Amino acid sequence: MGRGNDAGRHVVWRQRLERFAGWSGTVAEFCRREGVAQPTFYQWRKRLKLADASATGGAAKGLPDAMRLADAAKQGRAPFVELSWAARAAVEIELPNGAVVRVPADREATLRVAIRAAGELGSRGQDAQPQEVSS
Repeated sequence: MGRGNDAGRHVVWRQRLERFAGWSGTVAEFCRREGVAQPTFYQWRKRLKLADASATGGAAKGLPDAMRLADAAKQGRAPFVELSWAARAAVEIELPNGAVVRVPADREATLRVAIRAAGELGSRGQDAQPQEVSS
C-alpha cells in the first residue's frame, strides 16, 4: 500500500519543521502535540536537511559524505558520480622455480630487466637463486 504523494508530504514536513523552529519545548512535546512519532520526526528532519544541502550544493552539516550519498541513493536522488576505470596491463613471467613476476606493461625498461633476469635464471637451472638486477 502506497504512502501517498511524496511531494505533499515534503510540504507538510517542511511546514512542521518550520513550526518546530519556533517551538521552545522539547522534541518529545512537539511530536506529541503534532501527533507524530519521534523517529519519524528525526527521519524527516534529516531527509529535508539533505535535500536542502543537495539543492544548494552544500553538505549536510555533521554527516560524512558516504552517509549523505547512501541516504540520497535510498531516496532515489543520488548525484551522478563519474567513474573511470583504466585497467593496467601487466606482463607475467613465470620463473623455472614457479615464482611469478608481474611487471606493468608500460614500464619497458623494467620489463627488459625482468625478462633478462628470468632468462639468466632459466639457463642456470631451477635451483639457482636470482641475482639482484637494477633497472
